[in-house]
Amino acid sequence: MGQVVVVGAGYAGLTAALELRRHLPEREDIIVISTEEQFYFLASLIWVVQGWREIEDISFPIRSVLHEAGVHFIHGRLEAIDPAQKKVAISDGRSFDYDKLLIATGGEWDWDALPGLSPKPEGYTVSMLSPPDAVKARPYWYDLLENPGPVVIGATCRAGLYGAAYEFALNLEVALRKAGVREQVDLGFVTPEPYLGHFGHDGLGNSRQILEDAFRHRGIAWYTESQVTAVEEDAVILGEAQRLASRFTMLVPPYRGIKPVRETPGLAEAQGRIPVDQYLSSLAHLDIFAAGVAAQIRPAAKTALPCGFLITGTMSAALGRTAAHNIAADLGYGEPIPTVPEDLKAFYVLDSGEHGLFMSLGSQPWLNLQLNRPGPWSHWAKLVAERYQKWQLRAGRF
Repeated sequence: MGQVVVVGAGYAGLTAALELRRHLPEREDIIVISTEEQFYFLASLIWVVQGWREIEDISFPIRSVLHEAGVHFIHGRLEAIDPAQKKVAISDGRSFDYDKLLIATGGEWDWDALPGLSPKPEGYTVSMLSPPDAVKARPYWYDLLENPGPVVIGATCRAGLYGAAYEFALNLEVALRKAGVREQVDLGFVTPEPYLGHFGHDGLGNSRQILEDAFRHRGIAWYTESQVTAVEEDAVILGEAQRLASRFTMLVPPYRGIKPVRETPGLAEAQGRIPVDQYLSSLAHLDIFAAGVAAQIRPAAKTALPCGFLITGTMSAALGRTAAHNIAADLGYGEPIPTVPEDLKAFYVLDSGEHGLFMSLGSQPWLNLQLNRPGPWSHWAKLVAERYQKWQLRAGRF
C-alpha cells in the first residue's frame, strides 16, 4: 500500500488527482492538500470587478468532488517539503508521508517586487487575480466611474498572465463607454513584451495584428518593451523617468513558486519553478513531480526584457493528467508518457466585450486555429467554456 500526495487543487492538481484515482487501485491512497476549498474559474474574474459576475457564479466546492471519487481532501497550507524523509508538513502541524509527491500549487504573486505594486490599501493598484482582490477592486471601479481619470493596465517584467491583462483592458474600455465616461479617460497599456500579443510565445498566429487593431480602434495607447519600476498613487513609472498618470492601475505582477518550494534545497530555480524531465519528474528528486505553473517551462523566444510564458488552464490540466500517468507508471501501473510542455495543446478565448479571438494551439499544424470576429460571440463562448470546463473538472474528464 502506497500514498500519493498532490499539493494544489487547481486545473493541474484536481485533474491529476482524479486521473490518479482511475489508474491506481483502491489500496493506493491519494491525498490532495489545498489552501482553497473552492475551485475558482479564474479567467472569469475579469467580470467580477465591474459587478457583471459574482464569485459564487464561477466556483464549485472541491471536497465533494474528491470525496465522491475516493480521494482524501485536506484543507491546509503547505509549509515544508522533506525529500529525504519523503514527508510534507502543513500549516496545522500535521505531516504526511508520500511515495510520490505532485506539486501543482501554481505559484504566488510577487507583490513586493516593485514599490507600490501591491493592491490597495497596501499599495496603489487594484487586482482581479484572486477572488478576494477582484471583490475588493469593485469600489475603486465605482469611484472611477464617478470621478473619471487616467487608467493604466498591463504587466510587469516576468509576468506571464498576459491574456488577463489584455481582456481586462478591452472589457474595461467597453464598460467605460457604456457608463458614458470613456472620453474622460486616457487608457494606456504597458507590457515588457516586444509587441502586443507576444504572450511569451513569440506571438500566436496573427495575435499582434489583432490586438494592435483592437487597441487602435478603441483608442488605447500601448507601451511595449516597457519596464515598470514603481507605482505611485497617481502614476506608473516606466524605466527611470517616464511617468504615466493613472488613477486606476491594474498590473499583473511577477509570478514565482511558493515559499516551501523555493526553500527546499535543490528543488527549484531562482524564481521558484521546478525543473522537470520529459516525464515531469523533478531533476533533483525523482519522487517529486510538478505540473501546471509550478513546473519550469522556458519561453522559446528571447526578448529584450524578461517575459513570462502564458500557460492556459487547459495546458495546466494536460500537464496534470500526464504527471498522473507517469506517477502511476512509477508505482507499477501502466507505462510512462513523455511530454514536451511547450508543445501541449491548449485553447484560449480572449473576450473584448465587442470583439473576440479564439486560439487553439498545438504541436500539429491542424491544431493551430484562430477565429477573429467582431461581435459579442466571444463573451458567450467564454461563458460556455467556463461551464464546460467546470463540468470537465468535476467529472475528471479534462
